[in-house]
Amino acid sequence: MKKRLVLSILPAVFLGAAQGARLPDAPVADPTAVATIAEANYCFGRVRGLDPGRLPPAYLVLQLRVKVAYRNSGTRPLILPLQHDRTIYTALKPGAMTVFHEAKGLFDPAYKKPMTGLPSNVSPVDPLEPKNDYFTVIPAGGAMSPPLLESMTMPVNRKFLFKPELDLRGHKVYFVMQFAHRELSPALEADLSDRWSRFGVPWTGVLRTNAFAIDIPAEPKAEACDDSQSTLR
Repeated sequence: MKKRLVLSILPAVFLGAAQGARLPDAPVADPTAVATIAEANYCFGRVRGLDPGRLPPAYLVLQLRVKVAYRNSGTRPLILPLQHDRTIYTALKPGAMTVFHEAKGLFDPAYKKPMTGLPSNVSPVDPLEPKNDYFTVIPAGGAMSPPLLESMTMPVNRKFLFKPELDLRGHKVYFVMQFAHRELSPALEADLSDRWSRFGVPWTGVLRTNAFAIDIPAEPKAEACDDSQSTLR
């Protein structure tokens, strides 16, 4: 009787051991973002206004182009929505940083709402073909190609009506960029996780770059800004 009882329990023990040994899905590793200055120029800009005769004197503007390299150190490829909101932090020395309020255009997009459906030029069976500006894939252990190329402008020695005068000439300025990539609705993310499983796993979130810096000369060489691109509001 005892022998029969032991034999009847063994399958259940082995089944429980097999279930306990089943590994959960590997967690998805967040990518990292490394920023480097690709180009820096200076120009003289003016505040826009209706009466050119009443405009204040031209002020110095720093134009930066920053290369942001995303790298995936995880074991699974990441499918990344390219649409993102950007925040820039600045400081004059290492430590606490403050938000740099960029001049936003009237028609600059904002991506506060999750994507609920695929754009018409994105295939439901392949995030990359046909080519589009909405998704990219970062291979496991690899880097995103091409990297992000971000452009920004900031005043160097501008006078403000109700703020202290700004003069960054002869100073080192530190920057950190933050990117909040557009979220996917839970339904769309679940759908794409199945449809695009052979390409990778969808990833959305917020990434901050390393701190990078530029030394602004005491007397930068500059010409007039291209008003269509570089004049601040």
